[in-house]
Amino acid sequence: MRPKTLWYFGRETGYGLWRNGWMTLASVSTVAISLFVLAFFIVLSVNLNHIAATLENEVEIRVFIHQKVPRKTELQLLKQARGWPSVRQISFFTKTQAAHQLQSEFPDQKALLQLIDQSNPLFDGYDVYAHHPAQIPAVARRFRRLPVVQSVVYEGLVAKRINRVTEIVRAVGWGIEALLALATLSIISNTIRLAVFARRREIAVMKLVGATDWFIRWPFVLEGTVLGLIGAAAADVAVNYGYRWAIRAAVAAMPFWPVAPLHLVLEHTVGVTVLMGLVIGGIGSLVAVRRFLHV
Repeated sequence: MRPKTLWYFGRETGYGLWRNGWMTLASVSTVAISLFVLAFFIVLSVNLNHIAATLENEVEIRVFIHQKVPRKTELQLLKQARGWPSVRQISFFTKTQAAHQLQSEFPDQKALLQLIDQSNPLFDGYDVYAHHPAQIPAVARRFRRLPVVQSVVYEGLVAKRINRVTEIVRAVGWGIEALLALATLSIISNTIRLAVFARRREIAVMKLVGATDWFIRWPFVLEGTVLGLIGAAAADVAVNYGYRWAIRAAVAAMPFWPVAPLHLVLEHTVGVTVLMGLVIGGIGSLVAVRRFLHV
């Protein structure tokens, strides 16, 4: 494509955006709001995935040993389990240590503390961590099959439930975005339609002298994609500053809560919002200009 043609397309695109100032502002605002809503659900989904991954990586398996098992047998099993390929880390604790932990975590539970002082009903056991969350059920089953093991406990269901909630949030977000995208397409189409209507005689003359449909169409398509890009940029700026504030508030209120870092959120939101802005703007322009080319 020749530089003069590119200059013509760029000039006509800028002229169209400037001439329809209020409609341009309305289109950009609608695109920005639509994509910000989409980005909100993406941010929520990313954080839920991050929380689930953090919980999965921190899930420990608690293995409790029958009370009458000799300490020598407990230590032999500890040494044996350290050699299992799925076990990343394992540590032994006595029922006395377990009692001290309960006393420190629940100092207000007087009846429980009194019971522990009188006759410690707890068990010796192991804290076990697997190399990968997917290996946890298999490691738990292997411990359960051992005759010296009284019970095995782990909380992998929490991460699974969070993953289900993430899938629901993602589906709801895309559903709402589909409705907002239709409204945005309508506004962009009306904006481009006004620009095309104002130049309908010029378009008719260009057609009569042999201009192709795409030569006429390109400035309007570019105008729509520029509207989509500006709206996407506005949404991404809002997400950037809004999420920075949200991180500070979350850390202040819940310092131990695993919040997804900003760079991870932007990696997921920027590409999607820019792509959606281009698609919405381009499709809206094509829909608006199509009927005016039949002169």
